[in-house]
Amino acid sequence: MDEGRGDIRDTGTPRHEMATDGVPIRSAATILLVADRPDLQVLTLRRTDASTFVAGHTLFPGGAVDDGDHDPRWPSLVTGLTAVEAAERLGVADGLGYWTAAVRVAVGTTDPALAARMVAHRHDLEAGTVGLADLVHDGATTLELSGIHAVARWVTPMPSIKRYDTYFFVAAVDPDVQPVVDGREAVHAEWCTPIDVLERWRDGQLTMISPTIAMFQRLASYGTAAGVLAAAAAGGPARRARILDDSTTPVRFEGDPGFDETGTRESFGWMWLPAGDRPDPTTGWA
Repeated sequence: MDEGRGDIRDTGTPRHEMATDGVPIRSAATILLVADRPDLQVLTLRRTDASTFVAGHTLFPGGAVDDGDHDPRWPSLVTGLTAVEAAERLGVADGLGYWTAAVRVAVGTTDPALAARMVAHRHDLEAGTVGLADLVHDGATTLELSGIHAVARWVTPMPSIKRYDTYFFVAAVDPDVQPVVDGREAVHAEWCTPIDVLERWRDGQLTMISPTIAMFQRLASYGTAAGVLAAAAAGGPARRARILDDSTTPVRFEGDPGFDETGTRESFGWMWLPAGDRPDPTTGWA
């Protein structure tokens, strides 16, 4: 029941109040994996050109929330976060499912032992006969969620062949982790500084959409992974984003220069990761 709303955190317009055009809005999770290498860097992926959604775009690990993420065993298989706390922090009835989805899509870089079990059971996982909860349960282990924080929410606007209601999370990982892509959905992975990605996007060397752009802008205001995690843990009020173009212009939030610029419009994006001490490098960009 991911359309239910909690009464603690305001994370934007409830899904059931959003206009639709017949394309269902699916629940999804994306995770920003950060590390000091030695500067603050974030793991980025490039989606295959054959994808039916954001083909060839630069983005973060993510995916749709599936049935296994709602497995009733999860509350007893995780530590550092209860189902009630997860619901309160996201304002949705089954918030824990978003957290488990975020871990699932990033498990290759956050838990090598569990990743190895996933590889061993890859065909069963793809067939749906085995779920991540089964591997965690059978391995007599738990998932530690206290270091994974929700920081934003973005909903795909109309018109689109696919629409997602995506919560964005952030977590720190070992800086020596070397990511591996599956070659199907993602064809390239690399560690990048936020400013490097933004400059390459500005220069037309890569393509992103506004949710990804906004997250890189916010990360660029921090100097260390510890700073990002501390701010994410503290949180702040959810601020709605305004955009001029979905893929070619920076995203602006209340208080930013250009927030009320002619032609900008409200997006279905909300951020509650506070800005860091460093200025937004995109200020003044067209």
